[in-house]
Amino acid sequence: MKKPLALRASSMLILTLGIGGVACSSNGPTNSESTAGTGGTPVTGGTGRASAGMGGSAGSTVAQAGSNASGGVGGALGVAGAGGNAAGAGGAAPFGPIKCTPGTDGDGKHDLPATTTDPVEWTLKAGATAGKVTDKVSFASTGYNQHFPYWVYTSANYVSGMPAIFLLFGDGNQFLTDFHAATVLDNLTATKDLPATVALFIDPPSDGDRVQTYDPPNDKYTNFLFNEILPAVVVGKYSVSRDPEAWSLVGYSASGGQGWEVLWNRPNDFHKFVGDNTSFGAATTYGVDWVQVIKDAPARTLRVSLLTSTNDLSDQRGRWYVINQNVAADLAAKGNEWRLMLGTGMHYPPTDGEHDFANALRWMFQGCTF
Repeated sequence: MKKPLALRASSMLILTLGIGGVACSSNGPTNSESTAGTGGTPVTGGTGRASAGMGGSAGSTVAQAGSNASGGVGGALGVAGAGGNAAGAGGAAPFGPIKCTPGTDGDGKHDLPATTTDPVEWTLKAGATAGKVTDKVSFASTGYNQHFPYWVYTSANYVSGMPAIFLLFGDGNQFLTDFHAATVLDNLTATKDLPATVALFIDPPSDGDRVQTYDPPNDKYTNFLFNEILPAVVVGKYSVSRDPEAWSLVGYSASGGQGWEVLWNRPNDFHKFVGDNTSFGAATTYGVDWVQVIKDAPARTLRVSLLTSTNDLSDQRGRWYVINQNVAADLAAKGNEWRLMLGTGMHYPPTDGEHDFANALRWMFQGCTF
């Protein structure tokens, strides 16, 4: 089984903002697009450059198949390298860090309680205030030459200039609809189970293929995020903390598989991951065995919540129910903080994941405050 390549960028590399894509409102004509993001601005801090050295993001080990990841993107978002503090466009100085003392409540493997009742978090609780969800916007990716619909959520207690956690969702519309994500976040932020929150919900490209976007275990989607949509839409626009303990990826099935790929590519940007019925097995088509990759890799600082079901996907690539448990076992062996929920539902619809969603987020950020 082919293993991913690893790349470490030079700590002397001067980093610049990646060129943003083109964002256009779905409510307006396509000829009224406006250019999003800026390029060519060095990010400096302290007496050194914000580069991909020790403590910087571009020095991460990259899991991929067949091509090396480009370095230096993390500095564009203001992540400090050795010898300088993050500052400038998208810098972290005003927005972090976060303090997390989660304890061990909820850690380990658990059976998901059987229920046919909708989670209470799907209805806005008395005293809670709804946050804001932007209209759908189409982001024109130069890397894909395709258009990615997206929405940005801000919780009611988000205050510009004050730090917020950042959640990045694949299959964005499915989480907003089937998982009732906006209302769940409204309730969890109101009860302080989550700090103030900014969330980016990205759909697969409207003029592309979901599986071909999410399944390949390479760095193309990671580069789309860090070179294109994040600098253009989130960083510098919202006061999200740049502490990796404040950043979490969330995905289901194929978008969970790609979310894991991003987590693995960017360990200095993301420490947290929520994956429902995650398609780790899809990577075997491209010669990547995630179970073996995790087992062979050095230990990382990760907090991971996984969910799989007895009737999860099973095909020539393996049985998702078994693969997800093997991934969890590898994470446990590496000393990571982990949670694995075992349900009895199907791969689709993701009923088990929908019902566990609020509790997964509670566990992910328990004990976290700014």
